[in-house]
Amino acid sequence: MDPVGRRFLLRRCALRRVICVGLFGLVTVLLYSLYPENRVPIAHVFGGVQAHTRQWSRTQLSGGAIIRTPGTPVFRHPQSPPAGQHHRVPLDSSPNVTLERGSRLRRQKGEGLLSRLVPWPVSQMVGKLLRPRQDRGRGDSNYDVFGQRSMKGQVWNEDMSKSMLGERLKKVFQNYQAMNKYGVRFQENGDAGTGRPKLSGPELLCRLKGRVRVSTLTSDLAPFSELPWGSLLPSRTLTIDLGPFKTCAVVSSAGSLKHSGLGSEIDQHDAVLRFNAAPTAGYEKDVGAKTTIRLINSQVMASDDHYFLSSALYNTGILVAWDPAPYSSDLNEWYNKTDYPIFQQYQKYRSMHPEQPFYILHPRMEWQVWEQIQDNMAEPIQRNPPSSGLLGTVLMMSLCEAVHVYEFLPSQRKTKLCHYYQQFYDEACTVGAYHPLLYEKNLVKRINLGPDHDIYTHGRVTLPGFDTFSCPPSPAL
Repeated sequence: MDPVGRRFLLRRCALRRVICVGLFGLVTVLLYSLYPENRVPIAHVFGGVQAHTRQWSRTQLSGGAIIRTPGTPVFRHPQSPPAGQHHRVPLDSSPNVTLERGSRLRRQKGEGLLSRLVPWPVSQMVGKLLRPRQDRGRGDSNYDVFGQRSMKGQVWNEDMSKSMLGERLKKVFQNYQAMNKYGVRFQENGDAGTGRPKLSGPELLCRLKGRVRVSTLTSDLAPFSELPWGSLLPSRTLTIDLGPFKTCAVVSSAGSLKHSGLGSEIDQHDAVLRFNAAPTAGYEKDVGAKTTIRLINSQVMASDDHYFLSSALYNTGILVAWDPAPYSSDLNEWYNKTDYPIFQQYQKYRSMHPEQPFYILHPRMEWQVWEQIQDNMAEPIQRNPPSSGLLGTVLMMSLCEAVHVYEFLPSQRKTKLCHYYQQFYDEACTVGAYHPLLYEKNLVKRINLGPDHDIYTHGRVTLPGFDTFSCPPSPAL
């Protein structure tokens, strides 16, 4: 072949390579625009390596709360009626200046032109192609909650066990079950639920009512009564100051709330409880806008990523905090050895917002709830406190006549997306790792009064308030 012809062939081959590379880059950009949460190295996407997404902060407030005011009200609004009357306290709904602004910026960065123009089902279909293999159910073949074997209409199995999980999660469970950071003695005394007859839903409800004392710290409790800042604690417990409510919603932060359209239904409840840093702005269609109580853990209070002392997300409504404590629930021991500096943060926050109701759960409650989980499961559970989700549910059962819990048990929208306001995927967010979440869900499924259809379509569990049913006499706590 003559030199001219050879140069022509070389130029044509080079041009083809340029075109191929250009098309490859264009297709990649288009796919990333459609599904921004998987913006990872190209080799990861096309090689099937699990996507490494940045985990944002974990886990306006509107509506009102009925405050019992036989004496001086805990939270007086300038326009509230005289003390001694039941009145509705307006809760400020100013926007979340920090967390929600960051959330809007993240959404703006993640939404390209095509993501706005292309219908959501199409982007979801493309997203499934880009989603990491483990998130598509291949990573844990034994795990049937998200796997291919899940049948249409199937809801949470109340007999879920560690043996049903995949190998990765089994190892995680074993690691946490081997720990005993809080000095739990329940299993060591041979009190695990193995071999015991399975209690019915009404029997479990009576166990919870009779053996769990829902309470918060008060200023007259030692050692707080002897501390200079002890007067910052409320003089009465939350269950005396607040309620009763007729209907209440407990809104989880689960990723399955995304695209649920449950916001209007949630806001129709008399009181709504939310968790940690879960926002409402920008998500009203799915989670509603009303917030009456926000239950926060001490890690959120202490973490700089959650702006606890500066974000307006926490500045309004009624706050309830909790921190893992020793199994003995000794307040002196707990005060000197908290998991996170809950009392330091509490003092700082109360000095900044002295008029806002702010309670701290008595640590005895979390371990009483834990005992009821362990006592009614056929295998040892993690010796760590229950999740905020279950603690908040039990709290609202003590304040409300009827409680609806949303997406604590996953619906037909079940997903490995951890939180509806983040882009982080892990099935451990549903079955638990540190918290005995899998067993908590088993218990909630047993005491659910609603039909399975409600769980499947809405992720909605219906629970009765403790004051709405009677039980046989139980041993004193």
